[in-house]
Parts: sequence; C-alpha cells; structure tokens
Amino acid sequence: MTLKDYPVSNQKLGALYTNEETTFHIWAPTQNHLKIAHYETARGLHRTLYDMSKDSDGVFKVTIKGDLHGTFYTLITDDQSEITDPYAISTNTNGIRSAIVDLNQTNPKGWNTHEIPKGNTLCDAIIYEMHIKDFTSHKTSGIHHKGKFLGLTESGTQFKHYTTGLDHLVDLGITHVHLLPVYDYLTVDETDNSDTNYNWGYDPEHYNVPEGCYATNPEDPSVRILELKKAIMALHEKGLKVVLDVVYNHTYRSHYSNFNVLVPGYYHRLTDDGNFSNGSGCGNEIASENPMVQKFIVESLKYWAQEYKVDGFRFDLMGLMDLKTVDVFMAELKKINPDILIYGEPWTGGLTTLPENKRVFKGAQIGKGYGLFNDDFRNAIKGDNDGTEKGFIHGNKNSAHATLTGIVGSIPFDDHHIGFAGKPSESINYFNSHDNLILWDKILKSTENASFETLIRMNKLAFSILLTAQGIPFFHAGNEFLRDKKGHHNTYNASLKINAIDWENKARHYGFYTYVRDLIALRKKYKCLRLSDAEAIKKRIHIIKDVSFSDLIKNGIVYTIDQDETEDFHCLMIVHNPSHTPMLLETHRILSYLCAQKYPDVPPAVHNVKIERIFDENGWFKDSKSLNPDHQNILKIDPISTHIFKLTNLEIDL
Repeated sequence: MTLKDYPVSNQKLGALYTNEETTFHIWAPTQNHLKIAHYETARGLHRTLYDMSKDSDGVFKVTIKGDLHGTFYTLITDDQSEITDPYAISTNTNGIRSAIVDLNQTNPKGWNTHEIPKGNTLCDAIIYEMHIKDFTSHKTSGIHHKGKFLGLTESGTQFKHYTTGLDHLVDLGITHVHLLPVYDYLTVDETDNSDTNYNWGYDPEHYNVPEGCYATNPEDPSVRILELKKAIMALHEKGLKVVLDVVYNHTYRSHYSNFNVLVPGYYHRLTDDGNFSNGSGCGNEIASENPMVQKFIVESLKYWAQEYKVDGFRFDLMGLMDLKTVDVFMAELKKINPDILIYGEPWTGGLTTLPENKRVFKGAQIGKGYGLFNDDFRNAIKGDNDGTEKGFIHGNKNSAHATLTGIVGSIPFDDHHIGFAGKPSESINYFNSHDNLILWDKILKSTENASFETLIRMNKLAFSILLTAQGIPFFHAGNEFLRDKKGHHNTYNASLKINAIDWENKARHYGFYTYVRDLIALRKKYKCLRLSDAEAIKKRIHIIKDVSFSDLIKNGIVYTIDQDETEDFHCLMIVHNPSHTPMLLETHRILSYLCAQKYPDVPPAVHNVKIERIFDENGWFKDSKSLNPDHQNILKIDPISTHIFKLTNLEIDL
C-alpha cells in the first residue's frame, strides 16, 4: 500500500467514554484483525478480548457496555503484538496499559469557572522556562510536593524569608510559564523518586497523557490528570499563562512505537531504502505531512488547549514540521484561543527527507502568527553556546551589529539591520534555554581572569539587552539569580544534584534578582519597549550610529525610542556599554543628531530638555524622589552596564 492508497478518516479516534458504554475507534488500515484487550485493573492478568469491526476508512470499532471509568485496555494486532492506544488520554504506571477515564471526574473544584488570564498582545509576553523537578525538588525550595505537579500549587513557600516556588514567579513578574515536557515520556521510572531518576522529557511515548512521575499516584489514571489541572489552575489564578513544550517531531521508540506497530511505515518518514529518516537525531522523525498524522497532531493540540486550558505551545525541532500542518493547527488553535502563544525551534537535529521548501525555517513564519527562537540574537549577545567564543557582553565589537538587529525586533529595520521577522512577535529573544551551557557557566568559561563583579556585570548586561529589546523575551528558570549547572552543557539526564535549583542562590544573589525584577517591571511600564508593529519600530526607534560618534560610543549601542502621544515624556534613551571603561556621552551633541535625523531639511534647535537617569547597573529608580536629573552636558555610562534615560520637555524650533 502506497501513501496515496491509505484511507483518510474524519472519525474521532481513541476510547470514547460515557458512563453507559465506551466505544473504541482505532485507525489501522494495514491490519486485518484488531482486538481490544480489556483489563479491570492496572496490573491484573485477567483480560477480556473483544473483536473489532473494520470500516472502509480503516477505522476499527467496538463498543463495550457499562461504566468502564478507571479500567484499562490494550490493542492486539495481527501479529499478536500488544500495544497501547496512541490516542490514549491516560495510562497506568509507566504506560503499560491505556486507561479509560471519565474526564469530568478529573476536574479540580472550580476548574470550569476559574479565571484564566486574558488579553494583551504577544509582545507583552515574558516567558519563563522551567522543568518541574528543577523548580520544586531542592531541599531549599520549601515545597512539600517536591518534583510533582502539586509543587506548583503551593503558596507561602520560602527559604530564609525569600519567596520560592509559585510566589517567586508572581514576585518576579513574568507572564508565561513554559513547562518542559509534561506528557508521558519513556526514560523515567514513574515509581522512582530518587535524585537520579531524571530526564528533560524529549522522548515521547503517549502524547495526550500527563507524565506519571509528576503525579502523587501514577497508578491511578485520573490522578495525573487532576494534579496537572490543579497546577495549571494555580498558575492561572496567580495571573500566569501556561505554555506546554511539545515534541511532535519524533517518537522515542522507532520500530516498536505504538504508531509503527499499528500502521507500519506511515507515521514516520522513510528514506528511499526503507529506513527511518533521522532529522531529529533521535533515530526517526514523524511524517507530519501525511493526512492521518496531521490529524493526530492537530487533534492532540486541540485536546490540550481545550481539556487543560493551556495558553500556548512551544515546538521542539519545529523545522521537522511541514508548513501545511502548521497552518492547519494555527487556524484551529486561534479559534479556541485568539491570544494563544505559539513558538518553536526553526531547525532540525539532522538530515531529513522533508523537502526544504516545506519545512519551518526562519522567515517562513512571517505573517503566520507564531514565533521562532532567535539564535542569531542569542549568539550575538553571548557568543557560541558551549565554547569560549565571545559576544557583545564580552566587548566583542563584531557582535554589535547583530545585537542591534535583535534589539530592533529582527525586522527589516533599515538597509543595515535586516532580520528574519515580519513582526517583533515572531522573534523569541533569549540567551540560553534548557539546552547548552546556562548563561553563568558560559560567561565563566569564555571570560579569562575576570573578577566576580565583572561576571555579575556581564550577566546583568545580557538581561538588560534581552528585556529592553523588541520581540518576546524568554529565559530559563534560575537565570534570574545566577543559577549554574556546574559546567555541564547537556543535563538532559543528569541527576538533581546538578539540575535542581538551589534557592540559596536567590538569597546569595538577591541584588541580581531585584535587578532582573526591575527590568521586567520597567518593560511592563513602558509600552515603547514592547511594540507590536514593525512600522512603529521603524518610526520610533532612532539609532545613534553616525561615524562622528565613534569616539564616544566605541563598541556600545545607543538608541532612543519615542513614546506615543498618550505618554507624558518624549522618549527613552537606552545605552549598552560592553566596554571595561566608562562611556562619556555629550547630551547636546546626541540630541542635535537625533533631531537632524528626524528633520533632515531644516537645522533644528533643541532646548529645555530634561534628562533623567531612571535605570543603571543597580536597577530602576522607581521613587521619583530618587530620580537623578542629569543637567550636565556629559553623561557617564559605567563599564559593562546598561543605563536608561527618560527625556522630557523636549522643545524643537524648526
């Protein structure tokens, strides 16, 4: 049977439960006979076999009478393989058997009416990426349900009077919590709570099932659903949106995955010689372009968005996803939630048989409503991921141009700064994620003989660039208080001794933490730091780039952002100085230059301007009495720092 000969079904697949009967729909066109093996218990050996009838669209069906909630089933194929249902919504411990669940019994009290954060533009998002075990497991977390979904529901947790856990997220001010994979993945034992039983979760087994290692009772198929919903609800009620990390690019098992046993060769891309294409680097890749694969992906995403009320998805190796499937699920998800946040990695993990013109790549997202990780900006800020290469924060002058391109949203800003995005919301700005060296370790590795103060300043500079740039900022849990991973660049299966967040770091580096918190508050206060329109960015951002300023600016970046008419001041001026020496700026010279750019035909005269320094390496001066008016003609910008100024009462005579 060739791909074009496979029938396509519009039927709803999986176990369709009511309290009177459950009907099973399984698409398996290459099977001649298919049976349901029904088990009353999670581990019992007794089972009842039910023959299924096959429709012309390749769907096998059978209905079993009675209330089957809390019971289990598997599928028996022609060759007597016993597998789980790819459409299963829960399982027993370690995913041996699919479970039948009454979803109404998995809703926490108040679930259907709880308040979900709404509104705001995509560029208002500030994304915080976390692994549940990292965030909740350490002895300093103060969290009772360590390593569990319920750990995210606990308020009032502290270490040395510093907030931890859920309250920490609220205090920090982020808007979106990005959860590393919480679907059922294969390489952890759900019964083992030891520190060494750890994985990031990019090894999918059941895409629609919550991972049981995060549940207090993985044997009960309802508990993992209930407790994940409780975690999502707790985040929502604190004003935080939830993004799920999803991995629709490969299955952990190849030949023996339930997909491939059920319909061999259909769910995965194959090479001309019949082997698995390996664009994921994990042994196989999912053939998203095949109609029934696309159907599975779209319905899976809709299930998470509707049943779990999640607010967004992050796609692992999105470069292996065909563009048509992305268009389909974007349209469907926008119907469910117009504010939904979608972003992913615009690359593959190896060579793929998916034609290049059908892949997600930087530029393909323009006008499509989703964002992509901006690795150009990432590398410009800090250099390479795991080596000693230096970036802008190290004073590398060759990185200044790419850094500035990222700062203006990676849009086609002018002839010299052209990025991959059509809108700033299409650029996910970051300096590290869970992958590769965490920022502290990267800076430590790539900076010779630096003082501790210098290392702190470089970390601050990275954060200030990130949180004042146009686009959507994203950072990894613990970056906000200088978390390290002891120099390990790939901790996907390392123990919690390396991965667990030590909240002592918040107490130790609280000044750094408040600096990041100030940046987030500043970004929220000033609309001009989160413009959503490319034309507005081009109109309102003015770069001080004339060669006559090379003696002042050196390797730094200086630019202004005009406020709109609703604000009570003219513009912000942002100065990033990566040099180890101070930067001295002549204010009148800069103002005259800016006015000449706006009014090139008439020499303008500038007067009565008031310049206030509102942010420096110590953070934000929130109290108006603490503002530092700079009436001098010279502004001093400290080494390796960002300073932000507010310009008011600007009068221009034309």
